[in-house]
Amino acid sequence: MNSMVFKKEMWDFLRTISEYMDSTFRPIVEEQGLTMMQTRILVEIKQIGHHTVGSVGTAIGLASGNASAMCKKLEKLGLIQRIRNPEDERCVNLTLTNLGVVTVQKIGDALEAKYGSFLENKPEDEFRAVIAGMKKLSSFIQEMSELSHK
Repeated sequence: MNSMVFKKEMWDFLRTISEYMDSTFRPIVEEQGLTMMQTRILVEIKQIGHHTVGSVGTAIGLASGNASAMCKKLEKLGLIQRIRNPEDERCVNLTLTNLGVVTVQKIGDALEAKYGSFLENKPEDEFRAVIAGMKKLSSFIQEMSELSHK
């Protein structure tokens, strides 16, 4: 396959996945007054338990300035606390507030109510196949990226 055909296929594939992800999850997070990226930040903090602004940005692929602006907005909404490290004031630690925990739980409950039975009826080997394919794709693109830096 030549590189132009591959690139077009990849762009089409990624655009389609992005559109389906957006149409599937956006209505649920918007019920909580959030964007998809704001929700990703909240879920990341909940899963890890603690983050800095920089580490949450890295984890979800945001530049530190964008992550900082989003975290300030989430703090104004009362969903997270931003706490400066007294030993290094450049470092801002993030934790969910009680409202943040409740909001993430509401989103999780809504997703479970809407898609839980669908996911329960899928065989485990399908999940493994999808994840294996995604890992293969990620590895493939990573190799190409490494070539572009040589």
